[in-house]
Formats: sequence, C-alpha cells, structure tokens
Amino acid sequence: MNEIGEKLKEARKEKGYTLDDLQQITKIQKRYLIAVEEGNLEVLPGNFYARAFIKQYADSVGLNGEQLIKEHIDALPQTDQSSYVAKSAPSTQTRSRGKNSGFLATLQDSLPTILIVLLVIAIIVAIYLAMSSANRNADDSSFIQEDESSNVVEVDDNDEIEEAGSDEDDPEGEGETPADDEDQEEEEPEEPEEPEEQVIEETDGSTNTTTYTVTGEHPESQQLELTADGGESWVSVEVDGEMANQALLTDGQSLVTEFDNNASSIVIVIGNASATTISLNENPLPYGEAATEAVRQEMYIEFE
Repeated sequence: MNEIGEKLKEARKEKGYTLDDLQQITKIQKRYLIAVEEGNLEVLPGNFYARAFIKQYADSVGLNGEQLIKEHIDALPQTDQSSYVAKSAPSTQTRSRGKNSGFLATLQDSLPTILIVLLVIAIIVAIYLAMSSANRNADDSSFIQEDESSNVVEVDDNDEIEEAGSDEDDPEGEGETPADDEDQEEEEPEEPEEPEEQVIEETDGSTNTTTYTVTGEHPESQQLELTADGGESWVSVEVDGEMANQALLTDGQSLVTEFDNNASSIVIVIGNASATTISLNENPLPYGEAATEAVRQEMYIEFE
C-alpha cells in the first residue's frame, strides 16, 4: 500500500499541488488524502472509500486511477459483501419455550388475531358513525327546504292593478331611463398568468467542467438527485459555497439534496461521470458535449 501512496505523492508534487490544493480539487478532506499517501487506509470511513479516494486522487494528478487500482488490487482492502447470518435457531427455540409457558404464551400467539378483530370492529364503528352523520345532515337539509317553502309570499290582486295603472299613466315610457349599453357589458375576468417554467441552458463547458444557467420560475422547494447507474461513484454537492451532501454511491443508490428558491449557485463534483446520472427538479441534467469522455466532472449551476 505504501507503494501506491508514494506514486500518488510523487505525481502530486510533479503537478505542483499541495494537499490543500488537492483538497479543493477533489473535495476530499485533507486528513483522508494524508492517510492515502501514508497507507493508513483504516482511517477512511470504509473499504469502498479507499478505492474511490485512490482513484479520484490518481485521476486528479494525471495518473490512470483504474489502472493503478488493478496493478495493486492485492494490496487494497476487499469490500465485504457477505450477507449477515440470520439468527433463526435462537428465535425458534425461544418460541418453542414460550409455548410451554401456559396462558401467557397462548395470549401472545393469539395477539395478532385479537388486533385484527379490534381493527375490524373499529372500521365498522367508523362506518356506522359516518352513515349516522350523513342521515342527520340529510334530515336537516330537508327541514330547511320545507321551512323555506313555507315563506312563499302571495301577491295581492290589488297590487297587480296598481302596477298596471302606473304603466297606463306613462304610455310613452318616458319615466324609464334607458340603460347604458356600455354599463351593461360585463368585464371579462382576466385569466391568471401561468408561471414560467424552469429552463436549463449550458453556457460554458470544457473537458472536466460544465456550467449551466437556470432561468424561469424557481419552485419554493427544489431538489437535486444524483444516481449511480452502472458502477460506483463518489459525489459531493455544495449549495451557495457550503457543503450540503457527499457520499460514495454504489450501483442503484441515489443522493438527494433539497434546497429552496433562495439558492443562487450549486457546485457538483462527480468521481465517475460515466456511471452517474443527474436531475434537477425531476428534469435530466446532461453532461456537456466536451465532457462526455471525462471520468471526473465538475458542474456549476447558476440560478437567475
């Protein structure tokens, strides 16, 4: 393992990088970089991180990370994917001993059935109460309708005669004022403007760096999702200059970072771009054309 660390250290010095410079480039903490150079891999969070950090370190100083790992595969710690042993025998023995404890064991065995019965009774009671409430509301509404029907006003014939007489007194209809046509026209309600959708546009790109500008209406709650698809990938996310998330993703795992519409910029660092997909508010975020062949990627998102 010291041989790998020496190679990485010499390559770093040839590039003229300090450990602080490399920390800014890789987004890996300085103490982990020192541990990789000195071969103290037990300091790292886990075996997955050992390979990921070595690969990203090598790619950042101009070495082939994949080839370096293959050449020293025997010296690196192996990832343990063995499944845990299920403790079925003790639980079986405990259950068999419980059956001999008499009434308490019987009650324990019957507990699921009792819970199901209680749940069914609760559902029946809830349905009964809902139906009773609906019937009461129906009775109240019918009572209100009957009460309203009893308030019908009968028109006296004399009132009709008086109205007819008033019309005869003014045969020309001079007493009536014609309504203004413009006043009678009802103003059509204005339709609310639909919010402008977000638009993601690539504004700058190079081999390892892509810059995007996001315009339009930004939702109050936004999220950035990075997913490992086809391999492992170490990723990190900064929001407005502060570290928000970082993780080593295995195949199928996702890292979701949530932020509000006050965010002005996001920086994403990806250790294995070919095995990582990105989406912003469920909209895919593709890599730039100049960066399709690069392993390590830095992506900058600016909100306007």
